[in-house]
Amino acid sequence: MEKNRFTLAGKLTIAGLVTVVCFLFFILGQPLAEDRSSSAVDEFNSIFQDANKVEWNYLDDGSNQGSDWASIDYDDSSWKTGLAPLGYGRDNKGLNTVTGFGNDSGKKHITTYFRKEFELKGADAFKQLKATLVRDDGAVIYVNGQEVFRSNMPQESTISYDTLAANTVNDERNEYEFDIDPSILVDGKNVVAVEVHQINQTSSDTFFSLALEGSTIEPGKNNGLLAEYFTNSGDNNFDKVDWKSTAVEPNVDFGNLDPVLQKHTGRADDASIDFTGQLVPEFTEEYTFSMIGDNGFRLWIDDQLVIDHWVNDWDVEQTSSPIQLEAGREYDIKMEYFEDHGGSNLHLSWSSPSVEKEIVPEEALFLPSGYNGPISGTVLGNGQTIEVEFVKPLAAIPSNFPDHLTVNAGDQQNAVENVELDKTDSSILHVKLEDPIAPNQHVTIAYDGKDSVENSDGEVINGFQFTPENYSEWEDYSPIAIAMSLYGDAKTQRSFAWYTNHEHPENAPDNVLDSIVEVVPAGSGFDSKEVLRFTGDSQVLDLKVTNSQNGTFSSHKVLVEGLEPGTSYEYRLGSEGNWSEIGEFITEAKDESEFEFLYMTDSQGANTHDYEVWADTLGQGLQFFPDSKFLIMGGDQVDAGAMEHQWLDYFAKPQELLMDLPVMAAVGNHEGPYHNNFHYHFHYPNDAIDNPLPPGSVYSFDYGDAHFMVLNTMDMGWDDRQRESFNQQIEWLKHEVAKTDKKWKIVSIHKAIYSVGGHSADEDIFELREMLYPVFDELGIDVVLQGHDHTFMRSHQMYNDKPVTDIEADENGNVINPDGTMYIVNNAAGTKYYDVREDVDKYYAAKYEQPYKPVFSGVKMTENSLTIDSYRSGEKESFDHYTIVRNDKTPEPVDGLTAVRNGNGQIVLNWKKPEEAKKDSDPVRGFRIYEKEGRLGKNWSAYVPVEEDQKSYQYTVKDAENGKNYQFVVKAVDKRDNSEGTVVSTKDIPPAAPTKPVTDDGYNTFGWTNVPGYEKLSAYEYSVDNGETWKTVTANPQPVGNRDIPKGHVQVRIKASAEMNNQAGMILKAPNAYTKNQVNETFELNGTIKHDDKLVVDIEIDKQAEYSKDAYLVIELFAGNTPLLINAIPLEEEQTEISQYFNVHGKNYKVKAFVFDRFNSDLDLPQSLAGPIVLK
Repeated sequence: MEKNRFTLAGKLTIAGLVTVVCFLFFILGQPLAEDRSSSAVDEFNSIFQDANKVEWNYLDDGSNQGSDWASIDYDDSSWKTGLAPLGYGRDNKGLNTVTGFGNDSGKKHITTYFRKEFELKGADAFKQLKATLVRDDGAVIYVNGQEVFRSNMPQESTISYDTLAANTVNDERNEYEFDIDPSILVDGKNVVAVEVHQINQTSSDTFFSLALEGSTIEPGKNNGLLAEYFTNSGDNNFDKVDWKSTAVEPNVDFGNLDPVLQKHTGRADDASIDFTGQLVPEFTEEYTFSMIGDNGFRLWIDDQLVIDHWVNDWDVEQTSSPIQLEAGREYDIKMEYFEDHGGSNLHLSWSSPSVEKEIVPEEALFLPSGYNGPISGTVLGNGQTIEVEFVKPLAAIPSNFPDHLTVNAGDQQNAVENVELDKTDSSILHVKLEDPIAPNQHVTIAYDGKDSVENSDGEVINGFQFTPENYSEWEDYSPIAIAMSLYGDAKTQRSFAWYTNHEHPENAPDNVLDSIVEVVPAGSGFDSKEVLRFTGDSQVLDLKVTNSQNGTFSSHKVLVEGLEPGTSYEYRLGSEGNWSEIGEFITEAKDESEFEFLYMTDSQGANTHDYEVWADTLGQGLQFFPDSKFLIMGGDQVDAGAMEHQWLDYFAKPQELLMDLPVMAAVGNHEGPYHNNFHYHFHYPNDAIDNPLPPGSVYSFDYGDAHFMVLNTMDMGWDDRQRESFNQQIEWLKHEVAKTDKKWKIVSIHKAIYSVGGHSADEDIFELREMLYPVFDELGIDVVLQGHDHTFMRSHQMYNDKPVTDIEADENGNVINPDGTMYIVNNAAGTKYYDVREDVDKYYAAKYEQPYKPVFSGVKMTENSLTIDSYRSGEKESFDHYTIVRNDKTPEPVDGLTAVRNGNGQIVLNWKKPEEAKKDSDPVRGFRIYEKEGRLGKNWSAYVPVEEDQKSYQYTVKDAENGKNYQFVVKAVDKRDNSEGTVVSTKDIPPAAPTKPVTDDGYNTFGWTNVPGYEKLSAYEYSVDNGETWKTVTANPQPVGNRDIPKGHVQVRIKASAEMNNQAGMILKAPNAYTKNQVNETFELNGTIKHDDKLVVDIEIDKQAEYSKDAYLVIELFAGNTPLLINAIPLEEEQTEISQYFNVHGKNYKVKAFVFDRFNSDLDLPQSLAGPIVLK
């Protein structure tokens, strides 16, 4: 904490110590010694000045204390006591007291209360009361029950126990300085009370300390030094490069400059500070100045260089020669400082016969002579107002004053809406902005000095540039992390994904979860009648921002459809009142065959600078390939896929470029498989396989005459889920190639299966290579765009894991209709590089290197060529150029494609190999088959290789279901190309015929074996008149009547059914004729059957006519339709009842009964004497 920050009101200009003392006595009414050392203030400062020595009473039990707890009379005797800093964290580092958060780490207490009581005598001696707060996340401070400051808390609303902090605090421990009105203090008992609030109930840490410092000196406005902050060159001279900000510093006593430099320049290293002002000594005598710092510094007094240590070392104290100074005289003082790398500090001390060595105090330092600009500035909590305080009150403000002010927040200029003076203090100017400033943005306000603004003394205010403190707590609900992609038909569709902040839904606009994209033809305007509005979905996500910090976001996704091909569009996205900037895109033209795209990979980085490099690489790529239709990213967009701070940097740094460029990204091992952030940030189809890990990581798209397929190569070590997912991808890849009619087939994967860097000898790479290269060979893949290995390597044309040697090239070195596949990995788009491994066999590499620079590649495609040029960052010529020329012809379609069902109910496809009629065409090497509607599974396909001298081909589809209609597509395949597909539908194919006919002329029945899938009798019909009429089957075997029926006239088939969605089936005909049995109705049979423990049959035989010859009752037992045994009983009586027992049980058994004139082994048929009966 900085010491001695209090000032005398005005400059001392009277020479001589006695005069000074008298002057002070006259003003303050008491001796100087008592002026400087009020006992009440000293006692107070001894308690509060060192934040780490303040002991607080605290309550951490999660109870709601309402509002009385901050009052003087509240009894906190039961509270716990602890030394600051207080809080908790992952390792509790930097804490003197660890507070509690409850028993559930996922539902921590929102608020912790702190109180410090103290006694005062002489409270009216306090003229200034300054505070320095460190809080995580938000805090509200009260003195004697009165709120005096709130930080990172909602500014307008009443604070209650469950009020959440406004914004998430990362691991930093920033100090927040503010002034307290000392008149709040009273003689007797006083209390400082603080409530610290969390951002959410899963926050990983909390932190609190508070230092207070009182002073008896009236505040002055022109004390301190003007400090200008710069970035520097970082070379041996440490020259200043860019001015970043201006502030007023009370003195030069910085124990740690890192956060100060970070705050004012955006970085803690390679930065510089210039201090200027005036020095007014208290005594006339010789002063010796001392400086110590990390790194170099210089000091001038009245333009005389008294300390010169422009040296890149640290903590080497430098001391000036004694300098004679006069009391009360104003001396110009100037200091310069540079910071190289590492820690940083800077201190300016003096000593004299009357002054013990001390930091040069604020009351001896004054702003430069003639300076009448700002002395402080604050961006208020609403983010739209800047309060600027000047040395003296201002006169009236001209109406056009806003035109002469420039406010910059971050990299953007923020327009000034109006300016007005404070109603009670005209030294304070209120600058109202059109757009709010976000928390933590670097802010500057500048005045050009051209509007003759005057202060109350008639002095014209000089031009200035100043950096106000940014205390904005405004929350931005406009879209961030915007990603446009191709989805489906690039001629008519685009997809969009983005985030919005959702930390405090209670404070958010009602429509914050709306997901809207508005599209208009370029130049039409979003208020025109041509605007198209599309809506989508959103979900609220609680995600890790850093290892120690969570954040809540809304992920939005919208699909835009129905656009016109070859048309320029503008779009904006978000919700009403929270729109993004305007982006542009052009849909693919109807017959677009020439286009270009960018290919990059591995932009991953650990800090913001790394993603600035990625943004620069992308910008260079677009300079060389400005008409790129999309960007293919080869994975590892970020280094930690679950950490949103990296994703937000990945999109934010090149966001302006990405607004107009679709991103087609592969997922890398650093982003998956079990984190879904990749899925949240991109809107890709998610229907390729069942479990892509994460969703949306396996997809394809078309552009021009090229088909692009993006695979997910998972993590470094595969578990069973990843292996199963990848196996599904192989089937998907085959299905994709079977379906496409595009000439060029390009695959994007993260893990390079051919490379020369650090991963090139990994076991998982060898395994992946063995899995993929045969598939790529069989599918005729032209190019594989890879990542992961952070080196540059372009392969030979590879086939069967070997370089193709028989390559034809033209006069420009372009390869003509080559066999095999070209693989490439183009280093990295960011800052992470691997060395080329010397221990790897590079048999596949045509060119490789490690330039230790980002690399980008541009791919240009024409109807017959693919050219890839690779560039090192910062270079104007490509270092690798490769062109594939393909003027080959597609094969002819297959001939005579038919589909039938075999006797097993399976679909059998038959076709003939096409004639190779096209000149210079490659021979047909096989056939690809797929089902057009996905009814055999989403990725079912088959490949049938060509056999030598074979013209007719057949493929049996074993998994087709009866009753389903299929559309099979068969394509002939040459070296790379598919022919046009020939389609056959099974809609008009009748179901298969039943099989295994059984003609029983004796029983007058026809039996069969059912068609698989058609087991019910009601599914069949039969005919006895050669198909002229049909009846529903009632039994199997089916009785057909006792008559003469020619061979083949008895028939059975599956009947047509709307319910089963089939036509009548193919016919099974009886292979034998039926003859009418010569039955004399001599006997009549009746009977019953009982299914108990045994099968019991009771049969009555009634004689109907005179008959004197032999007669036999024949009984036959069946299990289903299978005969088991037969026996015969002679009939001797005119009326007989017979019971027959069978030692079987079950409903499947049945019995048939007959009466014949004989029962023997003769082959001649016996005479039937009764109509047979069946009992079941």
